[in-house]
Amino acid sequence: MKVCRIIALLALLLVLAWLVSIPLVVAQNVNLLQNPGFEDGITSPWQAYYGTLGLTSDPHFVYNGDFAAVVCTEEPKSWIRQVVPIQPGGAYTFSGYAIKNDNNISAIFLRISFMGGGVLLASYDSPPLTGTSDEYRPKPLDSPWSISAKAPLGADSARVEAVLNLVSTATGPATAYFDDMSFTGPPPTPTPTPSPSPSPTPTPGPSPTPSPTPSPSPPSSPAPVVEGDVVINEVQYDPPQSGPDGDYEWVELFNCTAETIHLEGWQIRDNCESDSIPSLTLPPHGFAVIAATEEGFYANFSDFAGTIVFVEDGQIGNRLSNEGDRLILENSQGRVIDALSYGDDTSQNPHCPDVAAGHSLERSPAGGEFVGNSEPTPGYGLSPTPTPTPTPTPTETPVETETPTISPTETPAATPPGGAAPESSGGSGFSGTALRGVGIALAIALFGILFWVARLRGSRK
Repeated sequence: MKVCRIIALLALLLVLAWLVSIPLVVAQNVNLLQNPGFEDGITSPWQAYYGTLGLTSDPHFVYNGDFAAVVCTEEPKSWIRQVVPIQPGGAYTFSGYAIKNDNNISAIFLRISFMGGGVLLASYDSPPLTGTSDEYRPKPLDSPWSISAKAPLGADSARVEAVLNLVSTATGPATAYFDDMSFTGPPPTPTPTPSPSPSPTPTPGPSPTPSPTPSPSPPSSPAPVVEGDVVINEVQYDPPQSGPDGDYEWVELFNCTAETIHLEGWQIRDNCESDSIPSLTLPPHGFAVIAATEEGFYANFSDFAGTIVFVEDGQIGNRLSNEGDRLILENSQGRVIDALSYGDDTSQNPHCPDVAAGHSLERSPAGGEFVGNSEPTPGYGLSPTPTPTPTPTPTETPVETETPTISPTETPAATPPGGAAPESSGGSGFSGTALRGVGIALAIALFGILFWVARLRGSRK
């Protein structure tokens, strides 16, 4: 009788161990995508590139729920993308379902691109879906259509993309359908940063005593930035590279004022999409460059040493059109600070003529009228540009001695920030380790109890 009770107890322990393991596994498999099944409509987390993104409610093209995504394109390659914050060193899996029933499409695949500070660190592709079928794939008995990869140290986000490749002999627009996308893995850790709690502690009693002093204190607040204070000073929308050249595009900003201007919450947009400008400070009469990608920009300007930031999604707007487009700079309140259009887009003032590939549109002097420039100068103006500089530069010798003195001090100061970048921490599979520890402990305990039961039964005989 006792043996039966012990066996029942062991069975109960095994069931409890299985139940305990479930939440540990589920905690690791969190879908980090927003609107993964497109049930909320076509919202901003999903963006289409070189194609259009729409919705369908046709039951034949919906895998689950009420809606699915429809991607249409006539370009050789098109994709939809969502950018997701991640944890460096974490293990991630991107999966989904697709219908490829168009002979104009050669293959559909999934891609994970890990980014760190706007720089591409690593990219991974899934096996492609080829052939045509009117049903969603993978089918229930098929292997999952997915790609799994570990985020490198220093990664802070992942671009997850579903990519369409068209055949070279496409006879018209191509269409594909997507539903139930999933990107699982550990969420980013920077959420627990409530360090500003010590701020209320410095509230001593003597603070109310200096109450009579505020009478002679004039409140000084920075003047609001108005239209024309910061201008789009130069843009290269048609880089010298052939084929798709969006990775090489860049825009230069110029501070026309004698005050430092902080660009926090500012945006730049073309005729389709807008991009948040990473936190940026423009010194008085200073320049800064906003580029699509680090690799693309430095491929053409390897000796650049000025201020530069890179847009998070790797392209300015929806990639600037070489035939005609617009650029609009907005502050954090959505107020237009500067704008221009060029080529066959005449919507903005000024409207600039089209320039040849490899050239740029640049204001000459800085903040002045636009001209075509065959030798782009990102980060500084054309030779007659800096109006404030020629005025205080006399031909005296002391000014020349000051210049070499300043240049060596700037070089060491610029070196440490570059070297201080690789600060990252990995580690994501803690719950998996805990689960393995629980399983091992239970296995050892089970073995010991079974051994004890066997000994007990042997002694009774």
